[in-house]
Amino acid sequence: MFPLLQESCVRLNYKYCIDCEFIYLCIDMEENLPRGRHGKAINAHASARRELAANHPSKRGRRKGPTPGQGTHDAEAGGSHTRGRTRLGQSLVVQDEFDADQFLNACFDYDDLGSPQVSPQVSPQHSPQDEPQDPPQQPPRQQRRKPVRRKPPKCSRNDDEVGFGGGPTDLSLLTEYDKHMAIPIWYADPNDKEILAVNLRCIASGKKVINIQKPSRRTDRWFWDVVEASGLEPLTRTNFSVLDYGLLWAFVERWHTETSSFHIPLGELAITLDDVQCLLHIPIEGKFLNHGKMSRDEAADMVNSFLGVDRNVVMGHFAKMNGLHLKHSDVEDIYSVNHGLADKAVAEGKSAHEIKLYRDRSIRAFLLFLVCCTIFSNKSSYYVDVVYLQYFQDLSAVREWNWGAAALVHLQHYLDDACLVTVNQMAGYMSLLQGWIISHFPGLSVWAQDPIYSEVMPRNAKFVPGAGHREPSSYRNSLDNIQTYDCVFSPYDDHRHVRPLINSCWFSGWLRCGNLKAKHLPERVLRQFKHVQGIPRKPDLSATPGMSLCEIDRVFMEELDLRMIAEEMRGQAVVSAWDHEPGYMTWFYKVSHPVMRPVQAPASPPRPPNLEVLIEAAEARNDPNMLQVCRGVRDEVERSLREGEAVEGTPVHGTLRRILNLLNPVLTCRRLKRGRGRRYNTRE
Repeated sequence: MFPLLQESCVRLNYKYCIDCEFIYLCIDMEENLPRGRHGKAINAHASARRELAANHPSKRGRRKGPTPGQGTHDAEAGGSHTRGRTRLGQSLVVQDEFDADQFLNACFDYDDLGSPQVSPQVSPQHSPQDEPQDPPQQPPRQQRRKPVRRKPPKCSRNDDEVGFGGGPTDLSLLTEYDKHMAIPIWYADPNDKEILAVNLRCIASGKKVINIQKPSRRTDRWFWDVVEASGLEPLTRTNFSVLDYGLLWAFVERWHTETSSFHIPLGELAITLDDVQCLLHIPIEGKFLNHGKMSRDEAADMVNSFLGVDRNVVMGHFAKMNGLHLKHSDVEDIYSVNHGLADKAVAEGKSAHEIKLYRDRSIRAFLLFLVCCTIFSNKSSYYVDVVYLQYFQDLSAVREWNWGAAALVHLQHYLDDACLVTVNQMAGYMSLLQGWIISHFPGLSVWAQDPIYSEVMPRNAKFVPGAGHREPSSYRNSLDNIQTYDCVFSPYDDHRHVRPLINSCWFSGWLRCGNLKAKHLPERVLRQFKHVQGIPRKPDLSATPGMSLCEIDRVFMEELDLRMIAEEMRGQAVVSAWDHEPGYMTWFYKVSHPVMRPVQAPASPPRPPNLEVLIEAAEARNDPNMLQVCRGVRDEVERSLREGEAVEGTPVHGTLRRILNLLNPVLTCRRLKRGRGRRYNTRE
């Protein structure tokens, strides 16, 4: 029986073990090694590889598997199994890993002297005494390689320290601050380049929108009329070909999920719906995008119906991409091919129905490509999510969706992730983030104005940014030392005739896009709306934790007026753009971390060798005393206001008041310094 069985096993590429009466699959490990999507070997057929390792002791391998008494690892017999993936991402069931050499010798027990002892399960024809064997050798373990991630650096914070260095000392607001990347930055040594000068990656696809071949705006009006009616045409103008990665990461370091805002020494600033509508000119009213999970069959049918791609071809793409995705290049091909077929159908005099079919497919593919390279840009940077195609089924209803809220939610989702200490990548609509930074901090980075820009265009189309610095360290220092005149809290005053401040901009609560949601809290950044900033209410009072997605939709559509910031909460209008209520900055520095690095005391400047000469020259010139000049200006302004030379309510009266407000702090500070000096000298 045994020769016949062995011959059959050899013919079927199986191997038979006489000792254990066990048949197992024989695999050529060099030629049939399974591999994953990226060409890396997977653990399929691990048992045969263990036997190969036993036959070749010089080849190192990993031992991982059951003890000898656990029996066979046949999945159909109830054994466990693991999963591997082929290059197309298809799942396959493979056997558990175990040591083949150890299993074949499981019938023997070895005593301390190394002599084999017969087990009751051993066949009498082949006993261990007939053919002595060596004890089984366990191959050395090889540790599995872990994915590379940015490890949380160790900091020198003491356990008994109240709060964190640089703040917050009160953790009632930033409840998850212990996971924030600002902690290692604060405690890092000044020469620690691994933390302070790390080059982080920003992933963006906006340049693809710039480079894609677009139809002529003059001749192909059938195309642009539909795109402009959708409300998404401005996205073709709002993308940057160059991004300043250091600038972007300098602001990511200051983002806090609890408040959905950036924390800088001047207070909080946030990207609001008003910023989105002015920078991008896309709708911020209407229904939230409410897509959910979709099966492959549903997605393939949708692509076949709306884009005209064969269903089997679509399923092949899904298998290759391991999800409901299509490559950017594939969607671009669908757009250009259907555009060419539409022109050909017109030239050949085909029916209006066929011409419209090709044109609609071309427009849908273009809009899908447009939104997935801009507001829905992801970390892959090479594929689109097919789920967004459903919003372009009816091209006349595209404008009914709230694309501005979707862009803001998607960007905040990546900001919430990127500000954590273990993350080193950032995605989302990077052009929107950099355009917001340039608008509010125009002197912080390098940029030029586009010569063809006009105020009727989106504000993002105004900027042509430069490369800047790859590292955030220089921008970090600039933000730590920022002054009030460096920040433009309300940069859209000259753009209100194009995009007025509508009610949606004052909405306070949750925004939604599919299964993602984000907070929109304008009460925390009232100075961006030209109102005096006070201590805001807690974020949970505006965005109730645990609110369902359906409830978020209902609140925005039906209770918008009730969720707006009321007039009494907005407070007074600002006189100076940075105005805030007394006590706000004290509270902010207690609950926040506005400064990223400890302030280093500068060294004393060297004494000029010609100091006496400079003093004598100044005395000879009789330079005016600037303090006396300021006092004279203050006295003259006070006299003018006291005698009524400027009527209250007129622009001149307001200008004089602002001059007086600028002078008083300077003179008061000077008087206090001199007062301290006199008291010190008196004690001497």
